[in-house]
Amino acid sequence: MSKQNHVLEIAIFTVKEEHVEKMVVLRKGLRKALKGFPGLLELHTYAPAREDRIFADIAKWDTLENAMTAAKAFESGDERFMPYMSAIEELKFMGHFAPDKT
Repeated sequence: MSKQNHVLEIAIFTVKEEHVEKMVVLRKGLRKALKGFPGLLELHTYAPAREDRIFADIAKWDTLENAMTAAKAFESGDERFMPYMSAIEELKFMGHFAPDKT
């Protein structure tokens, strides 16, 4: 088995009702903003499977440090993230995960 070096950043959040239909466009902006940070390998975005307002984003980063740099920019209100942030009603979960060593 090969050693995998990456970190997953998982965010689960509720979107404000008035922004649900705008998420496709807002996520294009998110993708562009994240590409401005070093180490982003992949970004997968998920919409509710049923009529709901809970969305999920999963970003794959090369290192925890690079993931944390982007997360701290988001948390501090970096203007690149403001359109996306303004659509979020509540952050349900946000965390970083490394591959299991087994």
